[in-house]
Amino acid sequence: MQGSKFPTADVWMPNWLFDVVCVSACVAEEVRGQFNVTLREVRKPRTGPTGAQQLIPVRTRGAWYRPADLEDAIHSRHGQLSGDRTGGTCAGCGRWKWLPVMVGDVPVQASALSTSSDVIASPESFGDGLMSFRHLLFRRPLAELLVAKNPRSWSLLEVRYQTPPESGMTGRA
Repeated sequence: MQGSKFPTADVWMPNWLFDVVCVSACVAEEVRGQFNVTLREVRKPRTGPTGAQQLIPVRTRGAWYRPADLEDAIHSRHGQLSGDRTGGTCAGCGRWKWLPVMVGDVPVQASALSTSSDVIASPESFGDGLMSFRHLLFRRPLAELLVAKNPRSWSLLEVRYQTPPESGMTGRA
């Protein structure tokens, strides 16, 4: 974290980091005591520890989305500007990155969500270069806590599944 205006909200995403969620020290204690989540200390380069913690999602292995469903959502969202293009291979890492879509634009394959963590990240990457990100899903109790701590910036989003869900995961909007 850099900058003179460190966030004062209890829950926030650093600017342009759409798959990074940070919480204040007091929220981190609640999360640590109630949920299966890995937390990492947030530090400033010059002054060190801030007391804030980053929620570290578990990246799942199985694809969350069927490629045809992603292509349809991308064409719907970006068609006029991007034509038939749905993404590209990153020159730096060689990973395919889809053009951005929102969590909820494409049904999630419930079979890909088998993990005990309360926050998970998609194996699919979206965006371009340093502006790339993964989709995040939170189990409902954790999502409700985060929304309650910062309702002006956070809300619940029901996730559509390809098959009946058994995971209890919910997305961030």
